[in-house]
Amino acid sequence: MIREFAAAKINLTLRVGPVRPDGYHPVDSLVAFADWGDRLSFEPAETLSLDMTGEGADILRAEDGNLILKAAEILAGAAGIVEPGARIRLEKSIPLGSGLGGGSADAAATLRGLNRLWGMDWPDDMLAGLAAEIGSDVPACVLSRPLRMRGRGEIVELLEHWPALNALLVNPRVSVPTGRIFALYDTDPQRIGVMQNPVCLASGPAVAVIASGRNDLQPHAAGAVGLVADVLAALGELPGAHPVRMTGSGSTCFALFESQAAAVEAGRQLAAGHAGWLIQPATLGGTETA
Repeated sequence: MIREFAAAKINLTLRVGPVRPDGYHPVDSLVAFADWGDRLSFEPAETLSLDMTGEGADILRAEDGNLILKAAEILAGAAGIVEPGARIRLEKSIPLGSGLGGGSADAAATLRGLNRLWGMDWPDDMLAGLAAEIGSDVPACVLSRPLRMRGRGEIVELLEHWPALNALLVNPRVSVPTGRIFALYDTDPQRIGVMQNPVCLASGPAVAVIASGRNDLQPHAAGAVGLVADVLAALGELPGAHPVRMTGSGSTCFALFESQAAAVEAGRQLAAGHAGWLIQPATLGGTETA
């Protein structure tokens, strides 16, 4: 059996440009990946099948165009495998519509897992190139390392000398449709017409670099979904939380802390008053020791 981890994706910063003629928005984002997420397993079989358990599994079963099976079919087609087979199992932890790239992470893990199961031995950069056919965030999720993501998401640049970060992830158990938030962004007369650079990577320590950035979609999500604003406010009141920001188009928000112990304690304090929220301390993996 082959096992793969699908790490939750965190947009540490996110700048968004005006919609392009092809319908996509250009983005410029610093991205890190958590040590928390979904888990997939792959076993040999004569045909492709997918079994799902956990967070939102019932909803996913009812949807057409599952990204996991799409990834499997695209990989098989690129490799010339006429009758692909695999028994795929997904243990879902990442909430749907949470801004954590769960579907993209699952598709990326599928590419990596089937690459191993089928004995292809393709390098990650080949898989990342193929991943752009599946979804905008999938190339970044294939690599699952600190990176800068540009274009519509298909242009990725790994970050060097980036530390691991101690984070608290908070989701208020509400799904936020990505299209709705981008539509609000597009109709906002106050938004900047031309995308600005996200941050200067040479401007200082990682936390300072992140704090100097922003998420262009955050005001629109917080204005449209009151619980997102509530989460941001609650995180902002926790001792040592800096910076506090939303990831992706919402609804998950995060705060960074100086230590893992501080993040865990902050999560404990927050959970005492918000029993219905998903509150998850996490380490955002780096390329060096924090």
